Amino acid sequence: MKKRSLILGLGAAMLTLSLGAFAAGAETLIDSISVVAGSEDAMQLNTSVANTLEAISADRHIYEGLYKLDQNSQLVLGQAASEEISEDGLTITYTLRDDITWSDGVAVTAQDFVYGWTRLAESGGDYATIMDMVESYEATDDKTLVVHMNYACGYFPAILAFPSAFPVREDVAQAQGESYATDPDKAVYNGAYEVTDWVHQSVLTMTKREDYYDADAVTVGTIEWQLMTDNTTKTSSFQSGDVIYADSVVEEQASLLEGNGLQYASGYCNYCCMFNLETGNDVLKDAKVRKALALAVNRERLVNVRSMNDTVAYTYTPAGLTDEEGNDFLSVVDPWYSEDYEANCEEAKALLAEAGYPDGEGFPALRYIVGNEDRKQIAEAVVGDWNNILGIDSITVETVENFFATRSSGDYDIAYYGWYMDYADISNMLHTMTTGSNNAFYSSEEYDAAYNAAISATDTATQWENYAKCEAILAEDVPVVPFFHPQNSYLFDDVNYGGLVYYCSSVYFGYLTQN
Repeated sequence: MKKRSLILGLGAAMLTLSLGAFAAGAETLIDSISVVAGSEDAMQLNTSVANTLEAISADRHIYEGLYKLDQNSQLVLGQAASEEISEDGLTITYTLRDDITWSDGVAVTAQDFVYGWTRLAESGGDYATIMDMVESYEATDDKTLVVHMNYACGYFPAILAFPSAFPVREDVAQAQGESYATDPDKAVYNGAYEVTDWVHQSVLTMTKREDYYDADAVTVGTIEWQLMTDNTTKTSSFQSGDVIYADSVVEEQASLLEGNGLQYASGYCNYCCMFNLETGNDVLKDAKVRKALALAVNRERLVNVRSMNDTVAYTYTPAGLTDEEGNDFLSVVDPWYSEDYEANCEEAKALLAEAGYPDGEGFPALRYIVGNEDRKQIAEAVVGDWNNILGIDSITVETVENFFATRSSGDYDIAYYGWYMDYADISNMLHTMTTGSNNAFYSSEEYDAAYNAAISATDTATQWENYAKCEAILAEDVPVVPFFHPQNSYLFDDVNYGGLVYYCSSVYFGYLTQN
């Protein structure tokens, strides 16, 4: 059986980082830690609709799938005791462990996975289609889950270790309705931790479950998640020692924090702006306008403004996704823009004039929303390019408190957008622009067809040919504008602590050790 390309999620080549070593079987070594890894807006504990890096990190602590991350950031069986895969890779049978329970003592069953996966598919959330490689599934008894695949999927364990694929207790979710997982007592938990307190807008507290089957391997007793939005406050909290981890850093202070807690990890992500093609201003429905705006951005300048080891983005998909021979996917993709910025600007001016706005004359007012001051700085630099190059002076940048909810609701014209890959496969990046999977409300039958042809292909050449078509369609339609591909950056007290699991931009604290 041929395996799909880019199965980076199953070995050492995966985008993972494990800081420090830890020997399994140790007792709890650390009573309590305090971290900053999300705001109230981002802290979504309902796995069916969780869609932020912060929520993914939090959910990995309190829930667990058939697979999980171990102390070395490797994917290992979690709630499943074993798996049996058919020769063609199209049928997988999972047998659950005998010692797994929810936090109220009720046994975890195969039906909990059936309900969780069905709930996910019906949610309409950003990850509602993440399990499209699955044709059907059934619980043949309490301990047995049989999965039938649409195609053999080498990165399927990475999907199963992702919160969207975690189980959900039907009786609890149904009883709580819209309030499900919004307070400690409105959910049950099958992971290493349970939520024991939640002071909304302030702090969420998780406590280690002593009845978790692998409790001896969990080294931190209590995790306090300080809920913050402002990067300056996050950075200050880290510098003062109030927290040992912060998920972002004030970019202006990056140079001061080099060697003092600032950590970098390989990116596999992009930093863009997104156009609202459904409820945004009608001017954005013109692809010539969108392309003109995209071409006029000085990406080199943005990289210099950030000074965070970013690379200029000429495509939506980042570099580093390779086949078995080490060839990079971008070697078969045409760049969206020229490296000649002056030439890009001339093309942008011509396109804007063709659209009816020569030198920006008559261009309507647009609202560009972001979630924090660092992103506002980049957005204002972009708006400055649009003013200086195209003569557009009617776009204003606004920082909104509940950014993710606002963008999701469509209450914007232009918005910050970034995608941090959940697993290192091209499909994970390009899936974000399929119909129903993005807040740009972008939909293209041609794009969807190319994407579906790629994910169902069994050879790399056919996959890449269709993925390259996806990139070409995006370059023409421009629902998003890639600016640069960032390195992942965060703050961690690696002087006093080790054992941090950092995996595709999400983090797990349960295996920390004290130096």
